[in-house]
Amino acid sequence: MTKKKNHLFTFFCSLIPGAGEMYLGFFKHGISVMSLFFLLFFCSGILFPPLMYLSPVLWFYSFFHVNHLVTLPDDEFYMIEDEYFFPIDFLVKNRSLLLTRYRKVTSCCLILLGSAILWQNLNDFVHMLCGRYLSIPEPVRELLSW
Repeated sequence: MTKKKNHLFTFFCSLIPGAGEMYLGFFKHGISVMSLFFLLFFCSGILFPPLMYLSPVLWFYSFFHVNHLVTLPDDEFYMIEDEYFFPIDFLVKNRSLLLTRYRKVTSCCLILLGSAILWQNLNDFVHMLCGRYLSIPEPVRELLSW
């Protein structure tokens, strides 16, 4: 493990989820936290907006985890192993197993994600082009309101 770093620069790096862990030398943990944070932003913006409420939780976890690591005594700091945020070592070590066993599930999920993105963009484009023609006229709106 690398030696401990400057406290002030560590604080500034801890403001970005995952960057502080990577600055301290915990690259596996930092990359997994950073990718999970931006994946939450992507999924909350495209698929399911209430996921946005989980991003502050992950940000606070990363911030306090880095500031806790930098205040540890040297002997405890050097004993910490770099591990992924989720236990995915099994998947990384057995890539061929991952690709052969879960190929159909992964491809179906990616196709559904791409279809959802295309549908939303196409829907927005159609409303942008034909929005005034697709709106309900005022007399019809009054009839529907009673």
